[in-house]
Amino acid sequence: MSEFIRDGDLYSLDLTLDEAHILINLVEQLLELLGEGDFNHHYDESDPFAQLMAQLKTAPEEVTTPDDPVLLRLLPNAYADPEAAADFRRYTEPTLRGKKKRTLAQVRSALAIIVDEDRDGTVEELDNETWLMAINDLRLALSVRLEISEDSFEHFETLSDEDPSKPIFAVYFWLGWLQTSLLNLLSNG
Repeated sequence: MSEFIRDGDLYSLDLTLDEAHILINLVEQLLELLGEGDFNHHYDESDPFAQLMAQLKTAPEEVTTPDDPVLLRLLPNAYADPEAAADFRRYTEPTLRGKKKRTLAQVRSALAIIVDEDRDGTVEELDNETWLMAINDLRLALSVRLEISEDSFEHFETLSDEDPSKPIFAVYFWLGWLQTSLLNLLSNG
């Protein structure tokens, strides 16, 4: 099974080609949900015009509470009061959404190397924060869609192999294992 390996401050992940395909598919779905859509666009943070265009795309008055439950989980309201929550969201969501998209894009780029080479391989040179944020966001998204609860693992074990949700549950638990393996590396060192 896949596991993280530490080399100084960088972390790598040995994956099978199938695992890389699963991860890249999940990452692209979440990027699409977060609003990237165009997977060939590369935002240059040093370009002042690109910065201006990015700000115009997410003008503060256009930010609203997401309708999608996954987005609401990834970009939660900070306050119970709707007016205070809207004000906070208007000034913080574009930055948070952008950070999540950049993190996922870094993971997607790293995974693409394995997919492009069409073989099992190692995803290298991503820091622990990038991995943790990406895996956590993927798990949160799946947990909302699967309606994960305390008894979900027991539910998973009782599903028949023909149940179409069984592989999705398996991916959710696999991501949890990956996250735990990385956290174990961090805690040991």
